[in-house]
Amino acid sequence: MTVVERRREPGSIDRLSASVPDVFRLVLEQFATALCLVDLEGRFLTVNPAACALFGRTREDLLSTTWHELTHPDDLDADLAMMRRVVSGELDTYRLAKRYVQPDGVVVHGHLTVTGVRDPAGGLVCFASQILDVTGATLSQEAARIAQAQLRGVIDSQLDPWVLMTAVRDGSGTICDFRYRDANAAACTANGLEREVLLQRTLLELFPEHEESGLLAMYARVVTTGEPLALDDYPFLLPDSDGRPATRWFDNRVTRVDDGVSFTWRDVTERVRHRQRLAEGAFRDPLTGLANRARLEGTLDQLRGPRPSEGLVAVLYCDLDGLKPINDTLGHEAGDIVLMAVASRIREAVRMRDLVARVGGDEFVVVLDDLGSASDARLLVEKIGRAVSRPVTIRGIDIVPSISIGVALAEEDEDPAVTLRRADAALYRSKARRRR
Repeated sequence: MTVVERRREPGSIDRLSASVPDVFRLVLEQFATALCLVDLEGRFLTVNPAACALFGRTREDLLSTTWHELTHPDDLDADLAMMRRVVSGELDTYRLAKRYVQPDGVVVHGHLTVTGVRDPAGGLVCFASQILDVTGATLSQEAARIAQAQLRGVIDSQLDPWVLMTAVRDGSGTICDFRYRDANAAACTANGLEREVLLQRTLLELFPEHEESGLLAMYARVVTTGEPLALDDYPFLLPDSDGRPATRWFDNRVTRVDDGVSFTWRDVTERVRHRQRLAEGAFRDPLTGLANRARLEGTLDQLRGPRPSEGLVAVLYCDLDGLKPINDTLGHEAGDIVLMAVASRIREAVRMRDLVARVGGDEFVVVLDDLGSASDARLLVEKIGRAVSRPVTIRGIDIVPSISIGVALAEEDEDPAVTLRRADAALYRSKARRRR
């Protein structure tokens, strides 16, 4: 066997092999982590430059003090308790997260590892400490914790419900459901569940109708395309206070977050109903509750175009006889009572699908759709006349209303205004006949 002797360069570590303490002194001085030897009373025996930087003190300052004086007061008892366990022999080494205070008051966060150094007989000689400075990471974690707590506070203070949902995919990768991952307080209240319970559920477990209605597919498309979804005044069937299904309307906003969606909604039922009431009021006579002229014109326009049935359309122009004498003798309040009674009786005399409108002070128009023949219109005219002529009692006085009616059958593609004028003309002919 040939022995090859490696040539050692001057200054290499082998040059110091005869002096092991010198080697360890070099390691101590050049080590990037704070290293210290501490006697049993807590006085520093030796420190490396990294320790001086960590504590913000010179070597001379450190060698004249104890580690107790450098420790944050809130962490002192925990460190002393662990050190006593080393002294008793219960532990050889312990690790601790603790804080130190520099002379200018800056707090340094460290991960401390302490090992008891013992002589060959097992007697405790001193403590060897290694301290890793984790101030930056600790402060970052604390800042992140505070930011998360602030965000949670903002989310939970929102009046609108908000949930974060993760996509649930089947074996082919298709989104088949969404699982709740987070929710604010308003969402928990809206769903009637505690947050811990809600986060164990899926969307279709709570709302299976989302699949049939197509909402689930809409949410999945948000995840697939990244395009936000906005649904305003979207109707949804929910149980009311009595447990019966009732329609409520919502504004929904859905955006993609990772492989899921952020979803917030607002109940706008009252807004929708208010708008419906306003729209209804715009097409309704305030005294009688019947349709007004605007509603009548809209209906006539619809009947002018193609219709699903072959039936006839008749327009009845009705005039209440003798309203002025009632107003003059009994007052306008009595006249209004008669008008309301007549309006109700006309409405009851015709079919549900027929339109009854008040177009003037004492004038009404009835639109009869899908009649089998002209005789059907005449029969309804007679029925209206009989219904209206029942007495109306006002302050003990019986008033017997009467009504004149003109009839016009709508011709194909005829302007509704022309049909209405023909019915009006027929009314005046009827009144003239009655006067004669």
